[in-house]
Amino acid sequence: MYHIAVCDDEPIFLTQISEMIIDILSSIGESCEIQKYTSISELKSALQKTSKRCDILILDIMLGESNGISFAECLRDTGGQIPIIFISSSEEFVFDAYSAEPVGYILKPVSRQKLAEALNRAIRHLTPQSIVIDTPSKTVSFHIRDITYIEVINKELQIHLQDGTVTKIYKSLSAVREILPKDIFVQCHRCYIVSLHAVRSIKRFEITLKNHEVIPVSKYSYRDVQEQLQQYAAKWF
Repeated sequence: MYHIAVCDDEPIFLTQISEMIIDILSSIGESCEIQKYTSISELKSALQKTSKRCDILILDIMLGESNGISFAECLRDTGGQIPIIFISSSEEFVFDAYSAEPVGYILKPVSRQKLAEALNRAIRHLTPQSIVIDTPSKTVSFHIRDITYIEVINKELQIHLQDGTVTKIYKSLSAVREILPKDIFVQCHRCYIVSLHAVRSIKRFEITLKNHEVIPVSKYSYRDVQEQLQQYAAKWF
């Protein structure tokens, strides 16, 4: 579930965009909890509470005498990395907004397609970029998109990367599966985990990767893998 804060001084707009967000995320199999704010001071107070989690911030630029861009810049200056989507009735602030590193700048009235695109970018931003695996002998780090698949052979874990190299470590497949993003990696066989980034096609009982390697799919996993691949395609593309 994503926790999304929406700040706009128009209550009607808050309701409309909240309903649109729920509908968009529902269409890709995601759920969300939305917190609505009508002022920067109200939003700032909420974000300062450690119990108030915020994954994505949707922020109007002009909020009475307050400026959404200035607030977003302050968030960045204090280390806040929340993905921000700006909403505005004017294009005039688009270059000013750049300094706050938003994932979207959408003009009112808000287009569902534009909002969906911005939300997808925000979700990408939230996805872990790398994983760290500890073993008794060494610690290794991998960029998520570099991994194509992982296999276990005689209790040795082999991590296959896009550049064709293979890193071998002693770790259980189940332990590594727990730290991998579940919307990107899927266990297709008792000995294999594959990255959906790397998949070209799937059929009974094999997956063909973009590098033309073929990975086995167990008959018990085939339907789950197929469904996950469909959800992945809808969510990211």
